Amino acid sequence: MKKSPAINSLVISLLLFMLSSGCGIAGRKEAPESVKQAPDEFASYKAYDHFVKGDLYEQSGNLDAAVEEYRKALIFDPASVEIRRVLSEIYFQQRRFDEAAILRSEIDEKNAEDYNFIADCLRYNKDLESAAGFYHRALELDSAQYFTRLYLAKILTFLGKNDEAEKEFLRLLEISPGKLDAYLDLGDFYAKTNDLDKALESYRSAASLDTSDSRPLVGMAAVCLAQNDTAAAAGLYLELARLNWDDPEFLNSIIVSFYNIEDYEKAETLGKRIAELLPDNPIALKRYAMILYGNRKFDRAESLMTALDSGGGADAAIYYYLARLKQEKDDLPAAENYFWKSLALSDTLIDSWVNLALVVNGQDRYGEAIRIMGEAMATVPQDSNAILFFTAVIHAQNENFELARDGYERLAASDPNNLGLRFNLGSTYERLGQFEAAEREFKWIIQKEPRNALALNYLGYMYADKGVKLEEARKLIERALAIEPENGAYLDSYAWVLYKMGKYEEALAQMKKAMQSQLEDPVIYDHQGDIYLALNQEELARQSWARALELTPQDEAIRAKLDQR
Repeated sequence: MKKSPAINSLVISLLLFMLSSGCGIAGRKEAPESVKQAPDEFASYKAYDHFVKGDLYEQSGNLDAAVEEYRKALIFDPASVEIRRVLSEIYFQQRRFDEAAILRSEIDEKNAEDYNFIADCLRYNKDLESAAGFYHRALELDSAQYFTRLYLAKILTFLGKNDEAEKEFLRLLEISPGKLDAYLDLGDFYAKTNDLDKALESYRSAASLDTSDSRPLVGMAAVCLAQNDTAAAAGLYLELARLNWDDPEFLNSIIVSFYNIEDYEKAETLGKRIAELLPDNPIALKRYAMILYGNRKFDRAESLMTALDSGGGADAAIYYYLARLKQEKDDLPAAENYFWKSLALSDTLIDSWVNLALVVNGQDRYGEAIRIMGEAMATVPQDSNAILFFTAVIHAQNENFELARDGYERLAASDPNNLGLRFNLGSTYERLGQFEAAEREFKWIIQKEPRNALALNYLGYMYADKGVKLEEARKLIERALAIEPENGAYLDSYAWVLYKMGKYEEALAQMKKAMQSQLEDPVIYDHQGDIYLALNQEELARQSWARALELTPQDEAIRAKLDQR
């Protein structure tokens, strides 16, 4: 049934009364002022109707429908500033920043909030130069807006306009002289622009305003690290730990900081505290166990990891580190068992594959070790270079130097600047009797890295053992010893080159130093025996060779020396 004109007129009058008297549904936006004052009653009614529907859709979360209703409201009331503001805000929520900015810019008499809104849209669209201009306009209308000035200062910093940015950050202090965040923001600015002394001063000012706030101390510690003042940084991190001693999340965040300054003991202290605060949290206990392992406190680490395993809290990483702990103790069967457990939970851990193969090879199961590396290649082909490298290592450990050489050469073709790889290739050439190829590799390494003590010693020893280029050999080994003066292997090499040069007394003196610095090594005892023989001390020579043979009973060359005397 059609409504009569009189009824329609009554509805419109009632709506206008509701607008003028403030009646309506609680929580709805107030109708635009222009609707209240519109002389065209039909347009006023339609604008109000669409505005209310838009508000209801917005409150229900249906922004697309709300947009359509607000746009219709704007058609019937194109002069409405309020509708433009509401609609532009929804556009902003929908990340339609261009439409939002254009709609808000159509307002003739803009206030500071309008300029801020347009600037925000431009900032989100990464048009920072234009955004800065609109923030300036907002501040011209209201210079006390803290966040407007902060956004402007940060944009100027990003644009590299540091002098202008600094003025804005300092103005923030004038606006809010007791505001801790203003000093923090200024400190952050100085830190970013590498004015570290001013940054430290700003953070200290912030700290003086609230001694319980951690943020200034975090900033100060970062600056101290940048200034290489690790002692001051450590003190600040300790203070941060004290302030947050009961906050495991915060303590965890600064463990990394202690690692960065190589203060592993304090990292351990924090790890222990976190474990105390979260005694039933396997992640906290695992973290503490890892720190203990890194600090080489193997017994405590193993005890904690074993407890995690017993309680069902072990994962692939825990089994991996338990295996590594067993490796450290030379308990290879137990290590093998844990590596298999680790791989059962995560077969993508390349370190587990590699170490499993090495452990199996260490138990004289060469063929099985190579098969494991083949299985690793099929499972984690993305780590093929590591697999090829350690496969070559296993071949070399079993004196299959041809296969080792082939593997190293294949890798070197694709990674020619890998010093470790080239070192292994050089040592393999030497074991194969390819002297010139080995010499070439070690010389290349020394040219690339003149302080590579391993390469210096190896080339020097290689010359000495062959009795060639003895003076050059001596100089090479002296360079290695200058880097690592207590290295027993290098002292043995030095004694050996002196022996080859006929300087037997000097050789013996160096060999005695090697004996003090090195764990018992059959090569060192063998060399010492040769030196004693050159000095006509045959009994001492026999004692040295006998000890060498005890350590390597399969060495027929040493046995022959003893049999001859």
